Amino acid sequence: MKINLLMVLALLTACNKVDPNQAILPKTTTELPAKKVDSEEKTAINLNRDIVNLLKNKQYDKLSAHIHPEREIKFSMYSFVSDKDKSFSKSDFEKYIGTDEKFTFGHKDGSGAIYIVTLKDYLKDWVFKKDFSSAKVNYDNFEGKGNSLNNIKEKYPNSETVENYLAGTVEYSYMDWNSLILVFEKIDNQYYLVAIVNDQWTV
Repeated sequence: MKINLLMVLALLTACNKVDPNQAILPKTTTELPAKKVDSEEKTAINLNRDIVNLLKNKQYDKLSAHIHPEREIKFSMYSFVSDKDKSFSKSDFEKYIGTDEKFTFGHKDGSGAIYIVTLKDYLKDWVFKKDFSSAKVNYDNFEGKGNSLNNIKEKYPNSETVENYLAGTVEYSYMDWNSLILVFEKIDNQYYLVAIVNDQWTV
């Protein structure tokens, strides 16, 4: 009986010994790799932030550096972009931004009143009618939706868009939302503005 017990103990001891020549396998993990941040999205969002800050601080002369060098920049009062919307070449933007010359930018929804103002006043009173520096930022997605058709992607199929969205309030049944949408196109691996579009609830 003692012999059998000794044999069992010997076998257990042998099983617990580690072979120094045995390869030690690394621990495996089931964790998924961190989501890779899209570089184009990051670039567009950072550029959007810079331009929004220029608008907020009324540094309109510096805005021209972001205008597409080969295309005009279009200003659309609402998300339905029309060929009739006011556009400026980069040189014309620089020419008129500091002047008192007035331009027709479109018609106000509801009243139908023609909106005629200087370029500077349009940027101040219409484009940046709200403080969009605190807005929710949406890349290539439009959160603001009203009665007006949004045809930005149809007009600019090769564009990247960044929407600065301010939600509405309970007082106005959330219909007082506002969006500032910057439309970019790339040339020589650099993003440039081809349109600045505003949007809001329309009748």
